[in-house]
Amino acid sequence: MGARICTQISVPEPQEALRFHDQAKGEQVCLDAQGCTASRCATFHDGIVFSQRPVRPGKCVALRVLQREEGWYGGLRVGFTRLDPACISSSNLPPFVCPDLVEQSPTWAAMLPEGSALVGDLIRFWVDHRGRLYAKINRSPRFLLRRDVLLGAPLWAVMDIYGTTKAIEMLALGSLHSPSAHSPVLEH
Repeated sequence: MGARICTQISVPEPQEALRFHDQAKGEQVCLDAQGCTASRCATFHDGIVFSQRPVRPGKCVALRVLQREEGWYGGLRVGFTRLDPACISSSNLPPFVCPDLVEQSPTWAAMLPEGSALVGDLIRFWVDHRGRLYAKINRSPRFLLRRDVLLGAPLWAVMDIYGTTKAIEMLALGSLHSPSAHSPVLEH
């Protein structure tokens, strides 16, 4: 793939708000000027997007589903990668995060349950300090997506605007309700 894998163990605490990386994105992805909204322009694939900076374990990435497109199967996929998006060429990205990017690189992602990412839904996902990838939709209980995320190096959020999911928005801390006692700290 030609991307650099980040192995640096200590990274300074991020100061800027989380948004989508403006260069490393699938060929069908369009971003708004602020880098907070990502939409897939056509077809059902080539919708991979990354966070512009690493996300620490225990910190939550929050998205809102803005648009769906019927006629496709499958939906939003979320996870984390050790690939530094600043070193990724969009033309080298595979069409799908699962299974392609997961099999080609140190990336851990999974599809949200079918029919669960509806327009207006708040999706939160995070990796805990034991390498477990969790997600939470609206006020539902958290659910486990994967158990095998390798820690010890920076992790960037990776999302695939796939299938019926057409557009998502990265949310800032001020846009969310207070997390429950079982939720991680929200990234801002």
